[in-house]
Amino acid sequence: MNNFKSIVDSFEAFASQHPVIKTFTFGQMSDTGQNEEKLDFPLMHVVPLPSTINDTYTDFNFNVIFGSMLDDIQSNNIDIVETCHLILQDFIEYYINQLKEYSFFLVTPVNFNPFLDRFSVYVAGVEAQITLRVEGTYCL
Repeated sequence: MNNFKSIVDSFEAFASQHPVIKTFTFGQMSDTGQNEEKLDFPLMHVVPLPSTINDTYTDFNFNVIFGSMLDDIQSNNIDIVETCHLILQDFIEYYINQLKEYSFFLVTPVNFNPFLDRFSVYVAGVEAQITLRVEGTYCL
């Protein structure tokens, strides 16, 4: 069965098999790293967004963030954005080509935005708004 949990599990599976990603987190970005959890960078963070149920499918929407910490003088921001953009491309290819066992698929095109932010540390990367479409199997 393909549902919200299986989608989140697929995100975590992608992050765990990717050779560059060191941490996977889920939920509101402001909660990330608040519980003394160790954040290794680069990280993948997923935020659920409002989603839609239609007659024959459900669209699950997410912000997917790939980010890494800047150096002390913040001179590596362009390199980090480039690396995170490459990870995003890997993510898109993974969902287009590798998920044969699931009945959900990535809706393209994918919009993304490079960013530079300050949390407890300076972080740069890319944020993408994605939609995963699940074919409907509605029953009572």
